[in-house]
Amino acid sequence: MTRVLILNHRGVSLDALVELVRSLGAEIDLVEPETITGPLPVRGYDGFIASGGYLRSATHRDTLRRYSTFFEELERPYLGVCLGMKILGFCYGARIRRIAPVVGERRVSLRDFPLSPGLSEFSVRQNHKYELLPPLPEALQNFTAEGDPVQAVKVAGRDQYAVQFHPEVGKTPARIIVENFVSMCS
Repeated sequence: MTRVLILNHRGVSLDALVELVRSLGAEIDLVEPETITGPLPVRGYDGFIASGGYLRSATHRDTLRRYSTFFEELERPYLGVCLGMKILGFCYGARIRRIAPVVGERRVSLRDFPLSPGLSEFSVRQNHKYELLPPLPEALQNFTAEGDPVQAVKVAGRDQYAVQFHPEVGKTPARIIVENFVSMCS
């Protein structure tokens, strides 16, 4: 059975993410990164998902430092959702800015995102107040349509992906992103 560790950042759609990953036949462990003493685990799982939510203000610097080490050592697939994209972007040197909250259903346009082949324009649920700013560092590949805010990235040469939106919410076609990610982990 595929084992996935969900790094729980206490987002409002966490239950939907857990339910979707379980419905795809994966066994999951759920852990808040701030409760782990020492480095984040990179072994013992077939894949890792960082949920949406927030970093605790008292420990956010330490959490981001530990994520940087995590990505350096990670050899298994990673999917960042919302905050998980901000974390991935930060760790690879992307510029990030705070924006007015983006909440609700939005249309996104992707181009050739590996986790959603053939799916280019669709509606998704968004709930964020930070965004990655182009141009992205060389290590990050942007799969968003030209001129749109960054919505989907991949680390060049690695199975590390992130999306700004919540593919786990609702019956949106974006759920294929999580489905393909879990399949990749198998």
